[in-house]
Amino acid sequence: MSSIVSISSKDLVANGFNNQYKYSFPATATFKDVEVAVQSISMYNSQFNIDSVAYGNNTFKVEVPTAATVIVISITLKDGIYSYTDINRMIQTALINAGAYLIDSNGNNVFFIQLIENPTYYVAQVDVNPTPTVIGSYTAPPTGVYSSGGSGLPTTARVPRLIIDNSKFGEVAASFQSDLLPQGNPVSAYVVRCSLINNSFTAPPDIISVLNSQGTEAG
Repeated sequence: MSSIVSISSKDLVANGFNNQYKYSFPATATFKDVEVAVQSISMYNSQFNIDSVAYGNNTFKVEVPTAATVIVISITLKDGIYSYTDINRMIQTALINAGAYLIDSNGNNVFFIQLIENPTYYVAQVDVNPTPTVIGSYTAPPTGVYSSGGSGLPTTARVPRLIIDNSKFGEVAASFQSDLLPQGNPVSAYVVRCSLINNSFTAPPDIISVLNSQGTEAG
């Protein structure tokens, strides 16, 4: 005969980590020669993969050419759940704020650096294109680096650079030639432990299950 024990938020232990539950049985319970197993686990996928305190992986820089020099744009990500598309969008926002972009004949913003996911090679891929030295068919932004009042386009065609001077952000982005694979989420799995378990084949011996967020959406 099996019995289901339902553990919910009302059993959460206020330890400041939001990771421990304590279930009080309504009557005296004796556990001898019994088996314990997890039937199912339902939880929100709200684990931040960018966190300034927990991981320190929220800062990096982008270098863009202008005139005969370069400018460096610092980017700080707010704590949250980010895909590479989200991070690329933050790069574009920073470039727009700095005026380090051009506008094509259709009115679309043109950026000369992008960060994308490359599932074929299991990498975060950085694509760069030479920034033109003349405006040509482009339109300059109204303000900032490449505007008429800014320092202007580079005197020689050069590409922007992604500067990873924060090793923790480097774990998120890694590089194409590196043997360090990118970790889109620093948390690869959740280990479920139970004080009723004593398994001599695991360390620690109270592990009852392991789960991950694969195939789920944030929220």
